Amino acid sequence: MISWERDSDLVVADLMTLEPVVVQVTAGIEEAEALMHDRAVSGLPVVDELGELVGVISRTDVVEDGTIAMSTLLRRRPSGLRVGELMTSPAVTVSPTTPLRDAARLMRDSRIHRLVAVDDAGRAVGVLSATDFVELYADS
Repeated sequence: MISWERDSDLVVADLMTLEPVVVQVTAGIEEAEALMHDRAVSGLPVVDELGELVGVISRTDVVEDGTIAMSTLLRRRPSGLRVGELMTSPAVTVSPTTPLRDAARLMRDSRIHRLVAVDDAGRAVGVLSATDFVELYADS
């Protein structure tokens, strides 16, 4: 357990989810939804065919788009939509060594619920979500 009393020393790597589940930019939106459901997450980094980060897809992106008819959702018929059509791009990213305080400010100022931590090559190595902050303080 991490002590919140020294949270000014914490960095993104201390709290982020390692090896995030990613989805291909060409995947169907139903595949992204299934991944989010199965992994109990509300968003996924989106990668291209080379594994490079190109965006983020969240439940909010799917719901706010409004292009998926309720009957499609209820009957689980493929919508034909691809992740790349609904994702937020570019993804807001940080380094794993970014101080948590700076990451929190970036999330607040960008009005987002997750940041993708990337390595020097720009590959997703972790995800820091608003829930991670809640868990940090709830468990202290």
